[in-house]
Amino acid sequence: MRKMRIFHLWVGLAMLVCIATVWAQSKGIDPALLAKAKAGDADAEFRISISYANLGNLRESHRWNLLAAQNGNVVAQLVLGEMYVNGSAQGIVPKDYAQAAVWFRKAAEQGDADAQDELASLYYNGQGVPQDYSQAAIWWRKAAEQGEANSQYNLGLAYFNGQGVPQDYAQAVVWIRKVAEQGKGNSSVPDWIRRVKEELCTRAQDALGRAYAYGHGVPQDYTQAAAWYRMAAEKGNLDAQRDLGDLYDHGGIMKMVDVPGVGKRLVKDDGGGAFPKDFALAAIWFRKAAEQGDAYSQCNLGALYANGQGVPQDYAEAYFWYSLGAATIPAFSGDRDNVASNLTKTVLLQTQERTRKWFEDHPVQTNPQ
Repeated sequence: MRKMRIFHLWVGLAMLVCIATVWAQSKGIDPALLAKAKAGDADAEFRISISYANLGNLRESHRWNLLAAQNGNVVAQLVLGEMYVNGSAQGIVPKDYAQAAVWFRKAAEQGDADAQDELASLYYNGQGVPQDYSQAAIWWRKAAEQGEANSQYNLGLAYFNGQGVPQDYAQAVVWIRKVAEQGKGNSSVPDWIRRVKEELCTRAQDALGRAYAYGHGVPQDYTQAAAWYRMAAEKGNLDAQRDLGDLYDHGGIMKMVDVPGVGKRLVKDDGGGAFPKDFALAAIWFRKAAEQGDAYSQCNLGALYANGQGVPQDYAEAYFWYSLGAATIPAFSGDRDNVASNLTKTVLLQTQERTRKWFEDHPVQTNPQ
């Protein structure tokens, strides 16, 4: 379960308000606000912390933020927890998940959804607290019921996988759908927040597509699966691009069955109704995922070129894509070597050089050779 830290939208907004106030006070510390902070006003202490941060005095900023957190300011507690998760600049706060859990818990117990989400993730990953999927699910549920999208998504995955809660596909779909249907989101928030929220939304859309493809929690329906996959795929989600390519490649979803006298074989699962096989569309979506470095899609695109399905038959292209994919999935190296026999020595060397250049330009997908 991948944790996405959305870094507290309302914290960011609070910071912007504070910074605007500070700079309005001749780029210094507001004396009236400082007096309130010295009197123990937690909100003022937090705003003074932001003022010092804006002036570049991080140690003084931390001192006031700590006072605010100790006096119950939820935003300060969140900031402090986040500092302990990441370790702060200049070594003012060390990386310490146990301390992060302490401060997230204080804010979570005040009902803050962001803190509940953070605390749940610490429990899920066993960071600073014993790994406990049940506790993770409890805190994700508290945040999810307040509309926190990351928690809704992770609670849905918990139900899909039966981690911390009984496996329940119907409940999984309920929570995943809440995130998948959020769409573009609020255009008034900063671009980086909108991008992160959109990424989460596309992951939920892909997950909902899979639920329809396999009939998990909803009636199996390939048309609905394709619709949800496409929403995410068109926004660049690699998993959805691969899943949509698979759907068009097979004309549905494959399942393993025992064929009498033959053994285990993959066959199309017709439970989702008719779905048109379209190799050209499969090639389009596999290519998009392949260009993002997905090995499975690279191998499938290689197969389409080798067989001339949806694309012109081209053994050099087949060798290239098989080579990329086989670097991660060695089982496809035989397919790569088979198409190599159709290439002249010159073309083979040129294609191998093209492959080498790819790995040079894409260090994330490294070539074990």
